[in-house]
Amino acid sequence: MYKRIIALLTPEQRRKGFRMLWSVLVRAALDFVSVAALVPLLLVLLKPGESRSVMLLLCGGVLLLVLVKDALVTWLARMQSRYQLGVYRELSHKLFSAYYQRGLLFLRSKGSVQLSHEVNYACYAFSQYALASLFRICSDGTLVLLMLVALLVWEPLAAALLCFVFLPLVWGYVGLVRKRLRRYGQEELEARRRQARTVSEAFRGYVELEVARAFDASQAAFAQGTGAIADCRLRTETCQLFPMFLSEVAVVLGLALLVLAGRGDLGLAGGVFAVVAFRLIPAVRGVLNAWTSLQNVARTLDVIEEGLAMEEPAAAAQAETFTFNDRMTLRGLSFAFPDGHRLFRGLDWDICRGERVGIRGASGAGKSTLFNLMLGFLAPTEGEIRIDGKRLTTANRSGWHRLVGYVPQEIFIKD
Repeated sequence: MYKRIIALLTPEQRRKGFRMLWSVLVRAALDFVSVAALVPLLLVLLKPGESRSVMLLLCGGVLLLVLVKDALVTWLARMQSRYQLGVYRELSHKLFSAYYQRGLLFLRSKGSVQLSHEVNYACYAFSQYALASLFRICSDGTLVLLMLVALLVWEPLAAALLCFVFLPLVWGYVGLVRKRLRRYGQEELEARRRQARTVSEAFRGYVELEVARAFDASQAAFAQGTGAIADCRLRTETCQLFPMFLSEVAVVLGLALLVLAGRGDLGLAGGVFAVVAFRLIPAVRGVLNAWTSLQNVARTLDVIEEGLAMEEPAAAAQAETFTFNDRMTLRGLSFAFPDGHRLFRGLDWDICRGERVGIRGASGAGKSTLFNLMLGFLAPTEGEIRIDGKRLTTANRSGWHRLVGYVPQEIFIKD
């Protein structure tokens, strides 16, 4: 999954991303320093006979260090957010353009509601959940590693006991929820698509729904959709609660094992262990929750990969010019949909300049499709269309459109 995330970034975004990764590691180091600064303060507080002025002076120094650290972390976090939102803007724009360039047949088959949802929600989820989770895993994972190394240097037994308790719990959690989280994420994405379609159709078809007294069906579909979204979200958030319980249980068990081992000054060991746990619990919880988010948004990676794989570069032939001084010629024109349904075959026709031509036929016979072929929005399965001898294609149609007036069956007016 990490390779797939990186593959969706442009070379420039990858370069910036690696710089962001360094800033993330700096943030982890700053968090480690702020926690490490509490240990000398703890040693002074536990030392008998130490003057209060020394204690207060040390508290002031630690407080100043924490404030400087918080200011730097805030600045670095803002840089990371700006980078993630920049990725969202560029990726959403690319997917929007890629879908549009696929043409009329693709847009009609997918539906505007689904595509608009994917352009906006899928790209935002990639930026704010997938990419952010990757940074979070690097940051909190580095912090956990630094704290375990420091604990290993100070008290190898405490570090060994902590790892002995943590690792089985983490691996058990990963094995238990991984497939479930991916399934919940896919179900939620599908439910949100259906919900967006229900709302859009209800508002767009207000008159028809009122006349047919069919709004109750839309309300029922909407209620079912909100129920499905809430159910998926509840199951996902329940899984996200487990890391908090696991980290707390692991620290308590580790402390109990440390007491049972009975080595050295248990008061000092317990104090240092508590200081480490104070920051270790949120860090481990952050790593596991970020991993949870990655699994939950795995389906959005599929959506974006499929969408960008469809991107087709604009052809240079778009700059061609057309004239209509003589006739439009249809020769051997055939059209079939991708599912194999054929509308017509071997159509031969000449439309001369100045003629007025009407086309009639049963619903579904292919009248609108024929007009879309003559406008260059669809490519014929067989045969060709020529205007004054020049072949019309989906690539050079813009030159033809400069000469065409078109009143569609369904009028489109922007809000």
